[in-house]
Amino acid sequence: NMHPLILYNINDPGESARAEEAGNDILRLCVDHGGCLTGEHGVGVEKRDLMRHQYAEADLAQQMRLRAAFDPKWIMNPSKVFPLEGRVTG
Repeated sequence: NMHPLILYNINDPGESARAEEAGNDILRLCVDHGGCLTGEHGVGVEKRDLMRHQYAEADLAQQMRLRAAFDPKWIMNPSKVFPLEGRVTG
């Protein structure tokens, strides 16, 4: 379980994006070496778009079907778990 802290100067144009990409690189490296994207904190918007790096499309589709069964209108934490273009409706 890692909690990297990437410091950056918010006043430096582009540095925020570089810090975010560095964080994504760390997460991809963790998955590539047998780890996972999340621990006790859940997915959230920071890790949402990396779900495809850890899970196959079939696995994500099954997870989305299960979520849709409990939350058919997708009102609980919308846009915080699955990649946005993958959301199922109805």
